Amino acid sequence: MIKKRVESLLNLSGVCKLMVFDLAGFEGVYDYIAILKEYGFKIVQYTNVESFRLEYEENHKNTTERIATIIKNNIYVPYDIQQKFRKVSLSLEAVFPKLHTDTLMKYRCDMDLISFAYDNCYADAKTPQDTDDFIRKVAFSEHIINCYCTSKIELLRHLCEIAGRYTDWITIARLKTVVHYYATLTNLEMDFTFADEAFARFIERGYETLSTEIGTNAPTIVTKALRFISGKGNRKIALIVMDGMSLFDFEAISRHFTGIEYEFNCTFVIIPTTTPLSRQSLLSAKFPRELEKPFSLANEEKEFVAEASGIGYNNNQIQFLRRYEPVVSQFAKFITVVINEVDDIVHGQRQGRIGMYNDMHTLGKSGKLQKLIKELAKSGFDVYITSDHGNTPCVGVGGFRSGVEMQSKSMRMAVLKDFAEKHKLLDKYTTEYSGHYLDKSFKYLVCLPGVSFDNKGESVMTHGGMTLDEVIVPFVKIKGVV
Repeated sequence: MIKKRVESLLNLSGVCKLMVFDLAGFEGVYDYIAILKEYGFKIVQYTNVESFRLEYEENHKNTTERIATIIKNNIYVPYDIQQKFRKVSLSLEAVFPKLHTDTLMKYRCDMDLISFAYDNCYADAKTPQDTDDFIRKVAFSEHIINCYCTSKIELLRHLCEIAGRYTDWITIARLKTVVHYYATLTNLEMDFTFADEAFARFIERGYETLSTEIGTNAPTIVTKALRFISGKGNRKIALIVMDGMSLFDFEAISRHFTGIEYEFNCTFVIIPTTTPLSRQSLLSAKFPRELEKPFSLANEEKEFVAEASGIGYNNNQIQFLRRYEPVVSQFAKFITVVINEVDDIVHGQRQGRIGMYNDMHTLGKSGKLQKLIKELAKSGFDVYITSDHGNTPCVGVGGFRSGVEMQSKSMRMAVLKDFAEKHKLLDKYTTEYSGHYLDKSFKYLVCLPGVSFDNKGESVMTHGGMTLDEVIVPFVKIKGVV
């Protein structure tokens, strides 16, 4: 994979001081900084000769700690300083010397797959056409994709066995999404039951601790999102909430993000993964047990305005908006834009994940989300995108009414009040959820992976359970637009 190729170029074994010349923006293609940190390097950005020399003499010259100095432009680096470091240049050309760099950039989201296929590039394909042919005919061939997905499944199994912290599950969810994405291209069926079973065990022992964890690049759980993005000060903040957007959906949509630079992270949502519970928690910074009407969206705007006011924004600076073309007040400084399109597509979807793949690419091609992002960014807003829950393919096992008080329209969960008698379908197809962050006077039952209380035998996309696809969602920070 591409990580191994980059590690090979860096050749970090026995290196104490490393100078990385990244003059072509390779970090925007692959996060090699993560590799350096994994190997214990302290990262130093080289931006000024005098300040770096002073820092080097005072802090790094005689230390045994591992230092990686990153140089991203043609700034002068004195010869005597260079001699103290092992030097390496990173670029797409260095990683894939047989391929055309500019053409590769058109497939920047597919670099790991291209790297997997690269050993099958037996001759130079340095022209744009030859590189494009190699990518489309070899890298995207059914054989390569199937082999790639199979290798990733084995890695996923290993990661699930050793996963401990919540961050491990984010890594697993992202990798699982990539496998789903490519498997969909070839109609490859893959069984991820092992991942959801392992994740369910984490939910029981580790999910409740998310409220005490402090996320560095994203909030650990959606309840912390508003405080996380507001930070300190009175910046202009815009949060776009894509109702029902999973990691898989964002994978498809974001491939059409031309002219948009972003930082991609993830966060956990509220379980059960229903819109009233999770979106209200996102927009109110309250857990469901603290909400007046946790199973209704009637108060979501009111709750958002109250929380934004508590952060320090005046009422005339706060807006709760909907749809892709909202009318933003000239006084607005903290806004939320809720877009229901993905969730609408989910609940009308009858072609499973391939249907979502096609519909999300259509949404991406439409440019509606990109236009909103760019307009907000150009108006001075710091823009963030997230979701209130994901979605997952299921087959209906039938519905029921008697003995159960349903507090949600979700077909993937049920809530029992007092001593309501359980229906036989609940005994067979659900598991009891501990109710972390919820009102403990109710009993919460969520469906097992792959089933829902829709019409028997009906294939649907839905949510409400506690699988990886439903619980871990994108949290995206827009870094720049052109």
